[in-house]
Amino acid sequence: MTKRRITLVGLVAFLVFGLLMGGQIIYKKFWLDASMLQKSQEIPGVLSAKIVEVNGQQELDVETGKIIDLPATSMMLEKLAGKMPIRYLDQRNDELEQILKQMQFSLQESIVRGNFTEMERNVKVIADNAGVQINLNMDNNNIYLVLNKGEAQLVAVLERNGQARFLTSNKNLEGG
Repeated sequence: MTKRRITLVGLVAFLVFGLLMGGQIIYKKFWLDASMLQKSQEIPGVLSAKIVEVNGQQELDVETGKIIDLPATSMMLEKLAGKMPIRYLDQRNDELEQILKQMQFSLQESIVRGNFTEMERNVKVIADNAGVQINLNMDNNNIYLVLNKGEAQLVAVLERNGQARFLTSNKNLEGG
């Protein structure tokens, strides 16, 4: 009789545990993701956002359209993401990536040395020479860079203090 009770209690505990785990997965997958998607679409320049797991870590992947005010967009996304890091999936092309690579020396040097006025001049010269429209902003934590040429847009947030809130941007999934 006791052995049967132990088996029954174990089976009930296993079923309850399975139901709780299944409920948690359904809650995260359907309710949280749907809520995140709905709220993200209210942010100007954001087409969609979803929570993905990469190497066991969750991140918020944000597909962008045309972002006009990257600092404001980033601030709204930080509130939405909580502690999750954010990765922009922008509309970049190879030409804009090459221009960003040319700007990296100036951008990274300014973060280390604090020569932001010189950095601003240098990146604007690079953008002008390439025929690219640039939008450059900064605050106490980040440098915000948006490069536009035709339909392509590259979005980059370079952190000044290594907070790891913004991950390296990727090409949009449809773009490669």
